[in-house]
Amino acid sequence: MKRTIIAWLGAALAAIALPVAAHHSFAVYDMTQSIEFKGVVETVKFRNPHMAMTLIHTKADGTKETINFVEGAPANMLVRMGLDPAVIAPGQEITVIGAPRRDDPNAYFLKAIILKDGTKFVSVGNVNPQQGERGPQTP
Repeated sequence: MKRTIIAWLGAALAAIALPVAAHHSFAVYDMTQSIEFKGVVETVKFRNPHMAMTLIHTKADGTKETINFVEGAPANMLVRMGLDPAVIAPGQEITVIGAPRRDDPNAYFLKAIILKDGTKFVSVGNVNPQQGERGPQTP
């Protein structure tokens, strides 16, 4: 009887843990791409488990668009890297490098933040940005 209860409890915990592990996959993003956007921070959510931000980007034709960085590194990781939340407050001009989401061309994973003075905070591997407009780019 006791083994049965322990087995059911173990199965229940495993079932709960699987979605959590799947959440931390980068599979929904095309991480082979690193698209650079320069603009002004509109909103920032400096939080755990993932930072999120919107950036107002001015396209080559002068029109403005909102770029949604729906997921990025955890806030505590960015702080350990030396990025203070006040540095990326709304109104701040920055450059952001992102990987497009495969199923939503309007969403990106935030791979790196570059401040006006050139200070770079990279949260995922090496980034070699591709200059361009929003949307999937060919490497």
